[in-house]
Amino acid sequence: MLVRMSTALRRVGRLLTLLVCTAVPALCLASREVPVFTVPVAAQTPAALQQAMQAVLVRATGHASAATDPQLASLVANAAQYVQGYEHGGQGQLLVNFSAAALEQAISAAGRNVWNADRPFTLIVLSPPPGASQQAMDAAAVQQAAEARGMPISIVPLGVRDASGNLLPSETLLAMVHNLGAEQLLIGRDMTLPSSLAPPAPSPAGAVASPAPVPAPGATPSVAAPAQTDTWRWTLVTPFATRHFTGSITTGIDATVDLLAPPVEASPADSIAKTPVRIEGLRTLDQYARVETMLAAVPGVRHSSVERIAGTTAVFDLWARGGASAVSRMLAISPRFKPLSANGMLAYQYVPAPLPGASSAGQADAPASAAHPPPPPP
Repeated sequence: MLVRMSTALRRVGRLLTLLVCTAVPALCLASREVPVFTVPVAAQTPAALQQAMQAVLVRATGHASAATDPQLASLVANAAQYVQGYEHGGQGQLLVNFSAAALEQAISAAGRNVWNADRPFTLIVLSPPPGASQQAMDAAAVQQAAEARGMPISIVPLGVRDASGNLLPSETLLAMVHNLGAEQLLIGRDMTLPSSLAPPAPSPAGAVASPAPVPAPGATPSVAAPAQTDTWRWTLVTPFATRHFTGSITTGIDATVDLLAPPVEASPADSIAKTPVRIEGLRTLDQYARVETMLAAVPGVRHSSVERIAGTTAVFDLWARGGASAVSRMLAISPRFKPLSANGMLAYQYVPAPLPGASSAGQADAPASAAHPPPPPP
């Protein structure tokens, strides 16, 4: 019986993997490793190396505060000790290579967390796209903020709204994003544009203030940065939740990194721990596959697998930084998971997303094949 059960689970696991890859064929390529410890440097001088080290610390931790963190001050002061060598970038700029292993160990020893270098690849959409001159400034500001925080992005002219100006369903947006090899989508809207062009206002929940980005050392912007007083409305669409932020041109980047990066201070509770999560209400293989994809995309989760399946219930094993407390904190912001009472185990009722045009009473997941319509104009 145990052998048969184990064989059945392996078959179901392979089928779920096949379904996930069919529904989101580029998902396995959705994360990109960021060159955290190689940054531009103005010159081979102590002052320039210290500035470069500050940029590395921000990328390595994901937090802008790391540049001036007293706990990391000795790393900045002794930046030259961590240099492995120099090289020239594609545009001829001088780059300095710091020792990744030595710095990761030093950051951890200082009581700070290191953000995994394999980070979610995010597509950025400015919708509707601004004029050519403003678009260059906006794109430069977003790109510089992303590089400073160590977030891999690509700015694309992707259609994200229907003919009425409404944002497409998150499942449709994610299918488009996954087909382009990314994991999540960040949509920015400049609210200073004429109100006749503005989309419906999203929920104010999750509004954040934008910290000033740390510029890459030695980098000379080709265009002037937009004024930080501009008001932007950002929507982050991920496989596990949708968040809204309001602030400046860089708020979307800063808020997304704050969500994805580990806490600033390291503690024993931040270690990678196995967390079983029981999900009820899974009625189709498509729903099993969607839930597996959503759980794997929860910030802090390094690995996930199906532990067992019984009827409409499945138990997933998540290996996550911070264990059960971190996983429950993230799932609390997702409308797809309703908490259930359980003895010592995280348990949720899966809440399918409503079909486009369906009432809230009739909720269902759209078939994977229906999630790939041709994108409308931006």
